Amino acid sequence: MYQIKGQSLLSVILGTMILFFLSMVPFDSLAIEKDHPILKHSWMRWDKEYWPTEPVRGGILHTASNEYIGLMNPYHWPVNDWVTIGNLYEQYVYVDGKYKANVPWIFRTWEYLDPKTVVTKIEKGIQFFDGSVMNAECIKYNFEWIMDKKSGTWARAYFKSIKSIEILDEYTIKWHFKKPWAGFIGSMNYMGYPISAKALKGDMALRAYEKLEAKLKKAKKAIAKAEKKAKRTAEKGGAKAQKAAAKLEKAIKKMKDLEKKAKIAAELAEGAKNLDLHPVGSGAYMLDEARPGNYLKLKRNPNWWFAKLIGKDMPYFDGMKVTVIPDPAIRLANLRAGKIDVLGIPKSQYNMIKDDPKLNVYVTPQSNTVALQFNHVKGPCQDIRVRKAISHAIDRKALIAGVQFGLAQIASGIYPGRHYCHNPSLKPVSFDPELSKRLLTEAGYSKGLTLTGYAGNDTESQTRVEAVKATLTQVGIEWKVDFLETAAATDRLKNLEYDLASGGWTYIFNPDSVATGLYHPEGSFNYGRSNNKKAVALIEAGLEETNREKRLKLYQELDKVLYDNYEDAWLWWSTGVVTYRKVIQGYNYEFDIQGGEGYGRSHHNWFIDGRRK
Repeated sequence: MYQIKGQSLLSVILGTMILFFLSMVPFDSLAIEKDHPILKHSWMRWDKEYWPTEPVRGGILHTASNEYIGLMNPYHWPVNDWVTIGNLYEQYVYVDGKYKANVPWIFRTWEYLDPKTVVTKIEKGIQFFDGSVMNAECIKYNFEWIMDKKSGTWARAYFKSIKSIEILDEYTIKWHFKKPWAGFIGSMNYMGYPISAKALKGDMALRAYEKLEAKLKKAKKAIAKAEKKAKRTAEKGGAKAQKAAAKLEKAIKKMKDLEKKAKIAAELAEGAKNLDLHPVGSGAYMLDEARPGNYLKLKRNPNWWFAKLIGKDMPYFDGMKVTVIPDPAIRLANLRAGKIDVLGIPKSQYNMIKDDPKLNVYVTPQSNTVALQFNHVKGPCQDIRVRKAISHAIDRKALIAGVQFGLAQIASGIYPGRHYCHNPSLKPVSFDPELSKRLLTEAGYSKGLTLTGYAGNDTESQTRVEAVKATLTQVGIEWKVDFLETAAATDRLKNLEYDLASGGWTYIFNPDSVATGLYHPEGSFNYGRSNNKKAVALIEAGLEETNREKRLKLYQELDKVLYDNYEDAWLWWSTGVVTYRKVIQGYNYEFDIQGGEGYGRSHHNWFIDGRRK
């Protein structure tokens, strides 16, 4: 997918560091107990080694996104801004700098009793925005909702291995799986966004009421039509009149039945709100104001549990404003003018601002793989010779130098070089245009080949695609690409209406998420386009193997199987460039590299004097 979970590469870059918080006190003064599981990591500290000065409360952080957030229920599609979702909702566990899901959060602890049974203990004292409590009952309902087809969630496939959920006490859950499931904790990181059970029930009731109202409206129209016919035939009498009268009676009965159901549904839905528009999470920030297509305002959550846990007045910002600015040049101009405080920028702008005395600029590794995605079930790319020809026609080194300005690493497979499942034996596909031409001739395309495809309509995607098109042209391949918004691109993906598409994956934490998502027939972004039997067997084995070393070997072998079959054309592993105005403090680069996502959620930034300048 060129956008995974609705997020462009630029949003991912922004996502590394725009967030989070905390202060600088010795462990002895923290409210949290010293042996709390969350403190097991060396970077989980807020003393002078983290930051030399005390944090200050106040001010509204201003940032920008290339598109509006979309839907604000993280389980409904599309979500276009996962950075903001991460401010509104939290996850059960987070990953560290090597993308291992081992940072406790909502799950205080977890333990495998056997390969098909896990016990998790929930952190106490967590409240949602609506005041409801995060406990075992709430989490159980969340997963019952996810597995209910009526919920409309796209994440159901990630939790299909759950057999049952047993509540041991208010804050302890025993999870029973249909088969051994080693990827459970990773999946709880990747797609585990607990929502208020109270809000979920209200949302479902509201949707049920709206459906009944629509049916009732249709039923009333049917009655009006039946009444006319009954009146018309009654004058003549006979069988037709009797039939029309019976039909009218049936329509009236149906309407009355719907009215009763609608009344009950209305009572259940009273006060409920649509979660796509009104998020109810437990994060550090809450929704303040939404102007679709323009901006989103967040306000600090005064009851944020993590702040209370460690005894700090967090988050430090009073709120955030995320303005939609599609043009990266305009975003940068706003940053330089002081209208934006933190911004993830395209690589093309790095040299423009790296020496700016008013800014701090950082380049950090990302858990993203940028690729080209093949359609294996129809069209020319069914032939491995065509896939090989395309892959060898691309000069990745030149591509990175040209469109990434040298700020990326050539990819050899799906798992980034820093990922613990990366296969170090794989080498990037060589640039060999002569080999590409020979392969195309062997495949029957000696006179050239035309491919169809799609990509995102953001500037970075367009630049990347145009560069790839130029290199493919050199071997006789014409790639006709449509630049689409997320919803339209998703339709093309679902309908397999492409030969070669802009692809890849962001947030490659749990190794199974990208493996299942892209390469398993039941994956959320596969839609039947790839069904490599060897790969599928390894994916399923990786899901079940609970031994860490054996599981690692399975995913490394998967990487090789996909590589050998030219399943996709992997281009590069991303780095992100993020810049802060120097009025912002609290970002520790070394801690971020070690702690990754866990650091980002536990160490917030602040303004030097508590206000914007």
